[in-house]
Amino acid sequence: AAWQEVLDRADQVPGVESAAVGDTIPLRQGENELGYWTSANVPPENKLPFALATTVTPDFLRVTKIPLLKGRFFDSHDRIGSEPVVVINDVMAQHAFGSTDAVGKRLWIPDMQSKPFLVVGVVGHVRHWGLAADDQAPVRDHFYYPYAQVPDALMARWSELTSIMVRTKVNPLSILPTLRKQLRGESGEQVLYETQTMEQAAKATLARQRFLMLLF
Repeated sequence: AAWQEVLDRADQVPGVESAAVGDTIPLRQGENELGYWTSANVPPENKLPFALATTVTPDFLRVTKIPLLKGRFFDSHDRIGSEPVVVINDVMAQHAFGSTDAVGKRLWIPDMQSKPFLVVGVVGHVRHWGLAADDQAPVRDHFYYPYAQVPDALMARWSELTSIMVRTKVNPLSILPTLRKQLRGESGEQVLYETQTMEQAAKATLARQRFLMLLF
């Protein structure tokens, strides 16, 4: 509820098209890798394939423009008490389910809970590890799950890792002062920090290559 209030305030800033929060942002440091399986007969952890796990709010695709390839993304009905759901990327869909349709299938993720997750959608792959390094990354499977289904006991930890993502109709840096002020909240204690545009994040992933070319 507190994070939804943050999003509601962000949406009120002139120039903001959509806003979302997530615990892992593409092209930024930080990842959460979890083992998964496609049946209830889950093998030992060292035998499991691993995937990146990201928890996000429903407007995540609107902000990032990641394409929805099949099924649906999360909505307001995906909350604690409703069936646990995930959306997977096309790389994971191929690895986990081959040529069969992944939507409607179930995934067992032992580190999250004993009940299976229903796959409700498939999205395009994101170069999470950077523009140059992603193809060589050992883990490229990726699944997303709803922020509203994170248990209350874990929310404090998740909130420490959370970033807010905003898509704008204007130059994103031009609205930063207003956005920063809007998100401070009634107490004035909520501070927006470590801000950057996606263009800046993408360029940063090529810093090593740019440096080597400069030396060359």
